[in-house]
Amino acid sequence: MNKFLFIYGLIVTLLMACGQDKTLNPEEFVTFCEQTGFQETPRYDETVAYCKRLAEISPMVRYASFGKSPQGRDLPLLIIDKGGHFTPEAVRRTGHVVMLIQACIHAGEPDGKDAGLMFLRDLLVHQKNIEILDHVTILFIPIFNVDGHEQFSDTNRINQNGPKALGTRMTAQNINLNRDFVKADAPEMQHWLDLYHHWMPELFIDIHVTDGADFQYVTTYGLDTSSNNLEANIRKWTKEVFEKQLVEQMAAVNYPIFPYFEPFNWNNPEAGIVSFPSAPQYSNGYAGTVNRIGLLVENHIYKPYEQRVKATYELLQICGQLLNTEYANLQKSIALSDEVTASTALRVAPLALSYEVSRADSVMIDFKTWGKKTVKSDLSGAEWTTFDYDKPITIRTGFYATPKVVKEMQLPDAYIIKPECTHVIELLDRHHIDYTRLEDSTTMLVGTYRFTNVTFAQRQYEGHITATPEFTAQNERVHFPAGSVMVSMNQLRARLVAHLLEPAAPSSLVYWGYFNTYLQPTSEFYINLGYMEVKGCEMLAQNPELRSKFEALKASDPAFARNPQAILQFFMTELRRNVEPDANLYPVGRVIYR
Repeated sequence: MNKFLFIYGLIVTLLMACGQDKTLNPEEFVTFCEQTGFQETPRYDETVAYCKRLAEISPMVRYASFGKSPQGRDLPLLIIDKGGHFTPEAVRRTGHVVMLIQACIHAGEPDGKDAGLMFLRDLLVHQKNIEILDHVTILFIPIFNVDGHEQFSDTNRINQNGPKALGTRMTAQNINLNRDFVKADAPEMQHWLDLYHHWMPELFIDIHVTDGADFQYVTTYGLDTSSNNLEANIRKWTKEVFEKQLVEQMAAVNYPIFPYFEPFNWNNPEAGIVSFPSAPQYSNGYAGTVNRIGLLVENHIYKPYEQRVKATYELLQICGQLLNTEYANLQKSIALSDEVTASTALRVAPLALSYEVSRADSVMIDFKTWGKKTVKSDLSGAEWTTFDYDKPITIRTGFYATPKVVKEMQLPDAYIIKPECTHVIELLDRHHIDYTRLEDSTTMLVGTYRFTNVTFAQRQYEGHITATPEFTAQNERVHFPAGSVMVSMNQLRARLVAHLLEPAAPSSLVYWGYFNTYLQPTSEFYINLGYMEVKGCEMLAQNPELRSKFEALKASDPAFARNPQAILQFFMTELRRNVEPDANLYPVGRVIYR
């Protein structure tokens, strides 16, 4: 270790110890949630004030804002580093790994906020498991959706078992942040992307509360260990080291966890349950596209708030301890994965863009659920079957978690984007994707997509009219003006680039409507159909191939031959094809060097 860093760290530790002996009263750091017996969660101002107090009492902590919300609130961030290093560059020089804990992306799900405050309080005030900070730097976002958090009400999420009042799922702009990681519509998400890509945390923990099925588990979790969203080296470490130890250690503290899932039948887990990879528009799916671990935590909505907070607290401690012990192996796995991703090795085999879970491949597992009882409803008078919480049982059921590739694509060496696609290029910047610009215009042979048909959604989704296109793929010579953007795939974010730019990807910019004017072009081309009586004769006289095509169509389609309007429209279509040959051309080319 650098001698200066060692001495600096020693001074910081001594100052902290002296400060604690003289000034710290642990009773002053009981959280608001604990004071209310886990019945309530603090508001924004109280949460920020508590975070600032932690920063005031320890030189290992810095409170910061990583941006502003649309309503003008700071996006709060705590940085905890044993040596007092508070920038990504300084932390990386120490060899630490970074753990990002995120709470309240859905502000009506505040478990992570209260658990995180307790976890950091015990770490800093009580020095509990302080060794976590030997090799781990912690980032904590107590409230991500700050505006939605302050739409406080006791009628939000009325089926959730505490706390008494809480915020909402959506931001003030009615955006669901956990659908926004790719399109980045929300200012909050734009700030988050800057934070994430500057720090590149090895582990990102995103804490939610789930709806739906009922079972014994307080916590379910999502980790992508079955698809190639994660490169093989880091996927292997995640599955064989991180997931294995996390599951074992959570069971050891009496909070057994289970993979996040959906049942085939909500009231009948015996029918089988399914677990699936997440697309990049979601938090853990996004992390995987850049070879980093995204851990989705989904606490169970019907469990008492105290149970949910304490289970989350235990999970945070276990994750911190695990990273501190395994930091060197984790760093090695990520380095190998990054090397593969930023080289031609990523492009040896096709990249899977979307999956479905195979119904033909399952394993039998133990699943902790409840017995059932049939009761007569006091409300409707009908008999209905519900779970009997006095009868916890373990059943054997089918677990379906083997992903089957739905769409895959052989990746190019680069993508080239025409400069008029300014909104797309701006989004590349938001995702910190590397690219260069052409100094001069050029015409080059590229792989192209031409859109032939499109199905638009019948209603908006997350503020967008989403699109599912049909297209042809071919090689063509295309003109690219000066200023066109060349995106090399020899970069860490290559998977992310593919998910943004491949039209078949389920989270692509084509899906989100960024290219709707190419999917269904708005044309200025207009000629009175009657004029084609004159122009059609000229076209036949000048183009023998067109004459042959026209005569063949009349011979094969008598109805066409008898329909003057159809004949005139035939010539109109041919004329339009020559006037606007690229109206349906995707303005992103696929470049192959080999």
